[in-house]
Amino acid sequence: MASKMNKQEILTPDKFQVFLETARDYILTHKRNIAVGTAVVTLIIAMVAGWAYWRQTEETKAANLYNQAVLNNSRLAVMNQDVAATVKPFQEVTNKYPGSKAAILSQYRIGNAYLNAGRTDEAIKFFQAYLKGKSGDNELTALAYNGLGYCYETMGDFKLALNNYERALQSRAGGPFAGDILAGMARSYEGMQDKDKAREYYRQAMEKVQDPTLKMLIGRKLAMLG
Repeated sequence: MASKMNKQEILTPDKFQVFLETARDYILTHKRNIAVGTAVVTLIIAMVAGWAYWRQTEETKAANLYNQAVLNNSRLAVMNQDVAATVKPFQEVTNKYPGSKAAILSQYRIGNAYLNAGRTDEAIKFFQAYLKGKSGDNELTALAYNGLGYCYETMGDFKLALNNYERALQSRAGGPFAGDILAGMARSYEGMQDKDKAREYYRQAMEKVQDPTLKMLIGRKLAMLG
């Protein structure tokens, strides 16, 4: 037998129905504001999506230009072109697509080209630009710090050289380059006339290097230091 509803239950309005009626009244009263709000949200979503698409397109264009620059750089190296020709295609990437990942990588490439040409002032500038814009701790980070260390070492600023060599060594990706980095630290201590530290780091470098020629050179350094 169905349960009987008391008078209170019959007279009490359905809660869900009340909610629907309240919501309808609110929408009717504020429909203009709701329409404006919906339009604004839709516009913001469209703008964000458009910016993301544009950014991805720019990154793709920058990457393609960077890859072409690397290819051209390889050809120029075979032709023994000067540093200006080497850095030009990478500068084009940084000028056309500043802030892109390819532009950041180009900063390192330019710095390395100037380092190989012995133009330490320019090399320092671009290595620092790369490190400022880099994303993550990777092999190029270690190499950039190592490059800065070498630049300062050749300039006779051994304290700054050691500071950057230490950063290169502490870098997560610095392991494969440890021998070269430690040798740079040893040379810097030697330049500071600290023979004990120089011997210590040359010995550490000897344990890490794989290149037979570099091992021989370090062995000679140790013999000279006694």
